Amino acid sequence: MAEHDPTKPRPGTSRRDFLRGSGLAAATAVLTAPAVAALDEAKAAAVEDGPKVLSGELPITLQVNGHEMSCKVEPRSTLLDTLRHRLDVTGPKRVCDRGSCGACTVIVDGDTVYSCTTLAVSCQGHEIRTLESFDTGATGVPHAFHQHDALMCGYCTPGFVTACKAMLEKNPNPTIEEAKRGLDGNICRCGTYVGVLEAAMAAAKAMKKEA
Repeated sequence: MAEHDPTKPRPGTSRRDFLRGSGLAAATAVLTAPAVAALDEAKAAAVEDGPKVLSGELPITLQVNGHEMSCKVEPRSTLLDTLRHRLDVTGPKRVCDRGSCGACTVIVDGDTVYSCTTLAVSCQGHEIRTLESFDTGATGVPHAFHQHDALMCGYCTPGFVTACKAMLEKNPNPTIEEAKRGLDGNICRCGTYVGVLEAAMAAAKAMKKEA
């Protein structure tokens, strides 16, 4: 029987597979011991610098409404669950639980976020504000919502008040169209949008007088 020539492809092996295998073999052959060691070190460093796997309950501290609040949560816990069930901050509401209605809106570092789709562990070191910290006096956003009947069942109201507060902090003198754009991340199933917009404009006017 004729001895198989290793330089020739076996029957049933394509020329492309043969060339690919030959190239890998050649590349492996030229790797010196120092090169292999360097590759191993690079792989180890990549693992160390990569994302850490978190499990079990972890202690976290959040800055909520100007106060440090500590608790233990699972890494998968949302900011909404943590606020409501671990820290007793119940202003943000759970309604859709998928980041589409805005009832769970909170302010993080000046920007509105859906707390039902935000991980609590990612909010450490950031300033979190909910409507519990808002001024309820005559120049406050909650007062404007009350005066202009900008609520019905009330489920969406905390999110709208929070979104309105954040909008007016960035734009104290909005037009109607700007107010609509600033609040378009929130929905009201009762349809009190006219009252919501009236409240937003009234709050802007009251805040302007106070300033």
